[in-house]
Amino acid sequence: MEIREAVLNSEKSAVRTFLAAYGLRYDDDIDYTVYIVENGSIIATASAYKDIIKAVAVSHKCRGENLVGRLISHLIIYFNRKSIYRYKLYTKPENRAVFKNLNFREVASTDLVTLMESKNKGIRDVLSELKDKYQLPPVASAALVMNCNPFTEGHRYLIKTAAAHYPAVLVFIVEEDKSLFSFSERFILAQKGTEDLTNVYVLPSTEYLVSAFTFPDYFLKQTTPLTEEEAALDALIFKKYFVATFNIVKRYLGSETDPVTLKYNAALKNILGDMITVIPRLKVDGTAVSASLVRKFYEARDFPRIKRLVPKTTLEYLKNR
Repeated sequence: MEIREAVLNSEKSAVRTFLAAYGLRYDDDIDYTVYIVENGSIIATASAYKDIIKAVAVSHKCRGENLVGRLISHLIIYFNRKSIYRYKLYTKPENRAVFKNLNFREVASTDLVTLMESKNKGIRDVLSELKDKYQLPPVASAALVMNCNPFTEGHRYLIKTAAAHYPAVLVFIVEEDKSLFSFSERFILAQKGTEDLTNVYVLPSTEYLVSAFTFPDYFLKQTTPLTEEEAALDALIFKKYFVATFNIVKRYLGSETDPVTLKYNAALKNILGDMITVIPRLKVDGTAVSASLVRKFYEARDFPRIKRLVPKTTLEYLKNR
C-alpha cells in the first residue's frame, strides 16, 4: 500500500475513473490530488482546490482501515506548505461521522451533500468579524448577493429599490475571482455606484456565499446533476448564518433567464419563503440590462451603447481600464 501524488494526466484520468464508480466527479479546477494504490489499483483518493478538500473516496473493500485519515493528514501537510491553516471539506452526508472524528465540523447539509470546515475559526467567527469591521447599524436589513461583472444600472436599480424600503441594505459582492472583472474591481465599482445611497453597505460575500465551496456550479454557467443541491446548500447557509448575524429580514433577487441562476433563485424561494422578493429587471429601450450585455459591448469597445447601461462611475472605469 503506497500513497502517491497525481501528477501525470494518466494518473488523474485513473482517479477520475475511480471517483465515477462512487458517484463523484473530478473537477477541472482541482489543484492537487493524492491517492493510495495497492497491487497496482487505486483504493482511495482525495483532492484539493485552494483550501477546499473534495473528491474523497475509499474503496468499499478497504473501509475501516483509516485510509481517509491518511489522505487528510497528507493534505494538511500540503496546506501547511502553502500557509493554509483553515480548510473546508465537500463530502457526502454519510461521511459526516468520519470527518467529525478528524476534527471537522458541519456547516450545512442537503440529502446528497455536506459541507464541513476545520474547527480553528469558522463561519460564525468570520461573519461576526465582518459585521464589526463595517460597523453595520443594529436595524432590520435587506440583502442582495451580486457578482457585478461589471456593475450596471440594473444592479443599481435593484439596490435602490431595496434602499427605499429598508433602513439598511447589505450588498454582498461575490468574492470568488472567476469573472472577467476581479473581485477588487467589482467591489470598488459597486461602492462607487452606490455612494449616494447612504443606507447601502457594500460587503465581501466571504467564502460562504456563491463560492467554490458553497456553489461551484455557479461558475460553470451550465447545470449539472449537483446544481440544485449546491444552490440549496448556499441558500441554507444564508438562512442559518447570515440572516441571524446581520439581522436580515428580506432578500431581493432580480428576474433571471440564466439556467444556473434560475435554479439558485428557486432554491432561495423554497428555503427562504416570504423573505424573498423578486424585482423584474430594468429595461432600456425594451432590452433588459445585464452585465453580460455590457461585457459584449466592452469587448467591441462600444462605449456609446455601454453608456446607456451603466452608471457614470462604471463607464469611466471601463474607458480607462
